[in-house]
Formats: sequence, C-alpha cells, structure tokens
Amino acid sequence: EVFKSVSSGINAEWPLRPGYIKFVKPFMEAAAKEGAINSERRTLTALRLDLDAAKNRVRNAKTAEEMKDLEGFVDEAQKKFDEQYEITREMLEDRDVKNAEMVVHVEDLAKVQVEYFKAAHELAVEMEKKVLDRPTKGKDMRKRKSSGSSSSDEE
Repeated sequence: EVFKSVSSGINAEWPLRPGYIKFVKPFMEAAAKEGAINSERRTLTALRLDLDAAKNRVRNAKTAEEMKDLEGFVDEAQKKFDEQYEITREMLEDRDVKNAEMVVHVEDLAKVQVEYFKAAHELAVEMEKKVLDRPTKGKDMRKRKSSGSSSSDEE
C-alpha cells in the first residue's frame, strides 16, 4: 500500500518510471517485512523469559513431586521457545538473502544512473555548442541588456 501511494505520485509520462519502480520496490517490501521480524523477535524474547521463569521455578521447588509437576511446564516452554526460534531464524535468513539482492539492485541503480547522467551531460554540452554557435544576435542582446541595466541604474 505504501509503495502504491509512492508510485502513484510519479508522473505517468516520466520515462524512468518502470526502472524507478524496479529499483525501489525491493526496498519498500523489505521495510514492510522489518516490522514483522521485530514482532517475531519480541515474541522470542518473551518466550525465553517464560522458559527462564519455568526453569527457576523447578530449581526453587521444595519437593521432588513439585519439581516433577513443574518440569512439564519447562518442557512446554522449551517447545514453544524452539518453535519460535526456528520461525525467527528463518525470517532472519530470508532477510539476509533479500539484503544481498538489494545490494545487487543498488549496484544496478548506480550503473543506470551513471549512464543516464553521462548521456544527459553529453546532450547538454552538445546543446550548448549548438546554441552558442548559432549566428544570432542573442550574444549582442545579452551585452546590451547588461549594459542597459547599469545605465538605467545611474539615471
């Protein structure tokens, strides 16, 4: 949704739009997934604290029977923690792969930008030569205009 609102603000006739979207889309998707990863990390932290608390209760148990009852809670907490650990690990590994892909996108973008601006610079230099080489009185007008403004200031 965020990507759609960003891309909809770009002029449809803008010739670089498809390339822009190609390079920006992975970054927008990665930013959206980062919130989910952080949520999974917080859940993992909470489950680790639950597991630690269950282990502490077993250690502080006063009788063997109480300890045996509490070990079931430890096993359950350990199972939940392990499941969440795997989910979080997979998400982080996926993010690492996406980050590597984004580096490739940035490298491609840099190459495209260099080529684009090099061509734009060459066109601007060519245009400047053509304009300055034209047999017009534009240069004379520019001189008269600048000298005319200084004479009007003196009056």
